[in-house]
Amino acid sequence: MVPGEENQLVPKEIENAAEEPRVLCIIQDTTNSKTVNERITLNLPASTPVRKLFEDVANKVGYINGTFDLVWGNGINTADMAPLDHTSDKSLLDANFEPGKKNFLHLTDKDGEQPQILLEDSSAGEDSVHDRFIGPLPREGSVGSTSDYVSQSYSYSSILNKSETGYVGLVNQAMTCYLNSLLQTLFMTPEFRNALYKWEFEESEEDPVTSIPYQLQRLFVLLQTSKKRAIETTDVTRSFGWDSSEAWQQHDVQELCRVMFDALEQKWKQTEQADLINELYQGKLKDYVRCLECGYEGWRIDTYLDIPLVIRPYGSSQAFASVEEALHAFIQPEILDGPNQYFCERCKKKCDARKGLRFLHFPYLLTLQLKRFDFDYTTMHRIKLNDRMTFPEELDMSTFIDVEDEKSPQTESCTDSGAENEGSCHSDQMSNDFSNDDGVDEGICLETNSGTEKISKSGLEKNSLIYELFSVMVHSGSAAGGHYYACIKSFSDEQWYSFNDQHVSRITQEDIKKTHGGSSGSRGYYSSAFASSTNAYMLIYRLKDPARNAKFLEVDEYPEHIKNLVQKERELEEQEKN
Repeated sequence: MVPGEENQLVPKEIENAAEEPRVLCIIQDTTNSKTVNERITLNLPASTPVRKLFEDVANKVGYINGTFDLVWGNGINTADMAPLDHTSDKSLLDANFEPGKKNFLHLTDKDGEQPQILLEDSSAGEDSVHDRFIGPLPREGSVGSTSDYVSQSYSYSSILNKSETGYVGLVNQAMTCYLNSLLQTLFMTPEFRNALYKWEFEESEEDPVTSIPYQLQRLFVLLQTSKKRAIETTDVTRSFGWDSSEAWQQHDVQELCRVMFDALEQKWKQTEQADLINELYQGKLKDYVRCLECGYEGWRIDTYLDIPLVIRPYGSSQAFASVEEALHAFIQPEILDGPNQYFCERCKKKCDARKGLRFLHFPYLLTLQLKRFDFDYTTMHRIKLNDRMTFPEELDMSTFIDVEDEKSPQTESCTDSGAENEGSCHSDQMSNDFSNDDGVDEGICLETNSGTEKISKSGLEKNSLIYELFSVMVHSGSAAGGHYYACIKSFSDEQWYSFNDQHVSRITQEDIKKTHGGSSGSRGYYSSAFASSTNAYMLIYRLKDPARNAKFLEVDEYPEHIKNLVQKERELEEQEKN
């Protein structure tokens, strides 16, 4: 580039800029469920000071500079996850911004307090910071005032006033939105919350700081009784054994769920809650291979806590249209032929075979994980699939009971997954494997005692496998990083709410439909790259069974140790307020 032409940069010159490269900043406002889907884009010279970036962002979104943080959203280098300094004179280049690439940032609350909105109209009172409107942008129809956020003269109250919904949010510890989504979902599950409350912590036997169930108890009590808008989760993450640096890493919701459940099971051994996780969340399925020549079948029983559903089959440019379609694909058998033939124990040779999965038992709480993260072998990068996948408010799982072919030959042999080495057994032994489960009514067991594997549906009531959706965990962003929040239906009033870190707001069924993902038109294999990046990632359904569907414990029904805990936390909160 010829000297003196730096003011006439064009896109090709930006890519090879030698003198004044520019930095593309894409900022996502995560402080409010109404703005989380919006992006602020700034294209600034690389020499721009970081403080000027903050000023430009503040002007764009209408917040007072200094009342919000900007943190990295790329999710690549965890060392860079600390908030940027809004007073820094460092240039964007020196602050590790990359010219010629998209630099993703999250606009977050500062020190647990919501950004203050810069009001242009100051006629209502003195134009001071303390009298300004505190909180996210006002909702439509409530410009300048709302009952949800109240101006106060001390900073503590910016997180003191409870949302008009009556629910309490959770403060984001910079990258813990995934944790907040899971915690709020567990809190809004009556069967889980009630069981957690019934467990009593023995301080003489264990350190309360490292006890995960006790810290969850404390958190749930605060979520139910606190007068604050949002509460901290640092005590919970500390009980996980996470140090401060691990809290800054964005973990996977599914991974976290498994880690937490494993930890709870360990702590609850020899207690009334010992089998709680399995009773609520665990299902069983059969992994089988059947010889197509003689009908011999080898199989094993597997358990699952969630069902992973493929968004788009490998090598296909077309995504599954719905969760039901993906579930059918999950149990669709494949033919093993040619070089993939199966060695049949009875035929003593390689034969064509059918391999597949069959559901034997559905859990009371059914978790479906939508596999939105994939690997692109063309670019050798991890990608996110934003394709549209619909999911129903009510899901009939009876459709997925029996996918056996019409001619169902006698099952001669099986593989017991409980044995160290694979061996064969007769089908009557297979039934005996489940004899101990017959007394447990925490799910729907679909195995029968007959020699054939055809499952009789006559004993199943028509509505016995109807599940209702109550939690949608949403991911907004890319495979490199993003933001999680949860849409949860309250079983108390049947109303849907958005739990987006500190902010809890009422939403509608239409808002849920917006999380199906996708876009209009087709752009081939990369169509999802042009779709909305905000879509459902995990779905949780509850079996509709009036005899078993629990309601939340009322205050007068609390065990004595929970009543004491409530009183203790109230006193601590009052001291903090004073």
